[in-house]
Amino acid sequence: MLNSLRIAAVVVLYHPGPEVVANIRTWAGQVEAIFAVDNTEGDVSAAVSAIAALDKVVLVRNGENEGIARALNIGAEMALAEGCDFLLTMDQDSSAAPDMVEKMLFCLDGQDPAKVGIVSPFHVTRAEPAPKGSCHSCREVLTVMTSGNLLNLSVYKAVGPFMDELFIDFVDHEYCLRLREKGYKTIQSNRALLEHNVGDIHKYWIFIATNHSPLRRYYKTRNRFYVVDRYKSVAPRFYYENFVRFAKEVIVIAFFEHKKIEKFKMIVAGYCDYKKGVLGKFAGKS
Repeated sequence: MLNSLRIAAVVVLYHPGPEVVANIRTWAGQVEAIFAVDNTEGDVSAAVSAIAALDKVVLVRNGENEGIARALNIGAEMALAEGCDFLLTMDQDSSAAPDMVEKMLFCLDGQDPAKVGIVSPFHVTRAEPAPKGSCHSCREVLTVMTSGNLLNLSVYKAVGPFMDELFIDFVDHEYCLRLREKGYKTIQSNRALLEHNVGDIHKYWIFIATNHSPLRRYYKTRNRFYVVDRYKSVAPRFYYENFVRFAKEVIVIAFFEHKKIEKFKMIVAGYCDYKKGVLGKFAGKS
């Protein structure tokens, strides 16, 4: 049954550099079709033209930044129209092991696929090296990052699309928590490896500095408080752990990152908009 599954991919583009072509080539052979959704404003860049020229790629240009959730939903709807079963959701700055999809599909063996909403790879970053050989190859988890996931499109139809109103940040966590709320699983394959670049990462003892921009700090703050509040009854541990993470991020910004004042202003703005119920694309000046 698993050998007959049809798998497409969506890759979300935003001012991509030439290295994105090489990233896409690491996983292009593992899917049937690739929907490249470009959120870049203005004219088509040389990098986007090079991506569009790749085999299997269908380019969708939004002409403006409509957010990661909207781009993922475009890819999912296109994959459904093509009769696909799963959608591989990729970031432009991720590269995959040559057997990543195969090893994720392995985690569906012994499962009821209709109850699995997402199968995730292990995200290898500078702060998180690949797991050791003794770890469990497949395990159920609460939330995962978007990049490299196999999204079950039949479940996508059942639980609804990614939340456009979040725009960026915590789109993945909200979706995984919604899956849990509706009775579906998120499974991580520790043998399926994805190299992922998360910001400009530096590690200081127990603290990790991602050096996100002030605007990203706005989205991360606003969306974090929205999501943990919305799903606190579904995942109380996630609720409390995110307050600890938020406190650590504040400490890291204060001691290790640049543009401290700008970032703290945007954190305050994000929290204020959360309290006012304001979602969507940031309307002020970053």
